[in-house]
Amino acid sequence: MAKPSYDDETLAAYFQPVSPELYADPVVGPVLRRLEVDDPDVVLAVADVDRSQVRDALARSPEERLRVALERWNGLARLRDAEQG
Repeated sequence: MAKPSYDDETLAAYFQPVSPELYADPVVGPVLRRLEVDDPDVVLAVADVDRSQVRDALARSPEERLRVALERWNGLARLRDAEQG
């Protein structure tokens, strides 16, 4: 596998495993513990989630998030119309 083009610090900022504190959460903790037994790949996959997209969304105002969501919805609707037409 090729070496990533980002340094370790940058990669650590974007990709992180499940935070150990989540295991103490009354809602998330039991689910994580069950997943570790039933489907550990799901827990490992969390580290592959690019957090930059979440941070970008949270930096927007609620109105901006709504606008982006509507634009995406309209784009998907146009694709659906094109497939049916």
